[in-house]
Amino acid sequence: MPIKTGIIKPTTVKTYITTAKQMRSQVSAVKKFIDDFDVVVEAVIVEAVRLAKAAKRNTVMKADMAAAIEKYLKKTDLTWDQTAASVIKHNPTDLGKISKKILEWIAAHEAGTVKSNPPRGNCHRARVK
Repeated sequence: MPIKTGIIKPTTVKTYITTAKQMRSQVSAVKKFIDDFDVVVEAVIVEAVRLAKAAKRNTVMKADMAAAIEKYLKKTDLTWDQTAASVIKHNPTDLGKISKKILEWIAAHEAGTVKSNPPRGNCHRARVK
């Protein structure tokens, strides 16, 4: 079982949803949010600590935390294997739709029907007379 950080409290989440979003929340929904997000919080903190120790510091700096957040929370380009693993998680109906879109894209690009947008204007080069 993952380590619980205890940073996120159920009453804090429930109060935020109630006051800021004017919605009620199920106890199980709040628990799910905390359980899943706690894993991410722990991973970010562990990575920031690792970066600080690698730099021979005993203080986690802003740069360490920024790098850890970038690694775990920011959008990144997936490798082909990661993309395939993400796509394969879908149900067979959705996989069929994905396959159809991919085949349509390939057919359009092989036929040359899709043209790239030419650059507009000449702002990137000087005009020669």
